[in-house]
Amino acid sequence: MLREVWHQCSAVGPSVSGTEPFGYTEPFRRFVQRESFSPQANEIPNTAPSWLPGDDCYTNFHVGDPYIKVDQGFARLPGAGYEALHPELKDVNPEDYPDIHKMAILADVAPYSREYHNIRQRVAQQAKGDTELEIEYEKVMNRVKQTRESIIRMNDRHFTAPVDEIAGTVDEVSSGGITLNEYPGRRFQFSSVGMSAADLSARILGEHNDMTRSEVALQVDRRRGAVQE
Repeated sequence: MLREVWHQCSAVGPSVSGTEPFGYTEPFRRFVQRESFSPQANEIPNTAPSWLPGDDCYTNFHVGDPYIKVDQGFARLPGAGYEALHPELKDVNPEDYPDIHKMAILADVAPYSREYHNIRQRVAQQAKGDTELEIEYEKVMNRVKQTRESIIRMNDRHFTAPVDEIAGTVDEVSSGGITLNEYPGRRFQFSSVGMSAADLSARILGEHNDMTRSEVALQVDRRRGAVQE
């Protein structure tokens, strides 16, 4: 009983010893709660490009300050920061960014949104017959895959596992693997070798890092042709 009375008294006056954590401000602290950081009023509509997600997405980029809604938003969302990292977009209105840049931004900040899936399908169609665009498209798709998996996964290594050796007559060779006449319907893939446009471009840049995008795309087409032959 005495302990309870002492604590009640110490909440409205300074402690005798000077070591108690409570004093005159304790009742005021309990009565006046600290404000949260959540918006206290309706957010004002902004001028963000129409292709960014709105109120049908988990993040509405069309109200308030969109640049504070994602980490490092000044560099990841359309605007001066993003254009500083991509000089080819200098003086381009964010509304008119090329579709591949729209896709890259949406893949980064809203990979589950309806807007991302729509632009992805459009870029996929544009990339047919355009190796340079196909490379950039596959790079974005790889980043989305890594984001969804939360971690960067490497292909399982089976070098120490038992290996079955087979022999056969080659029927067809492509970037997707090899088919044998003796094993119809089965495709044997190259172990730990990536043959996509993005994989080939990374390998080429590793050998010649002074190439332009167009030169890399040309080399990718040549290596694809060599594989087919």
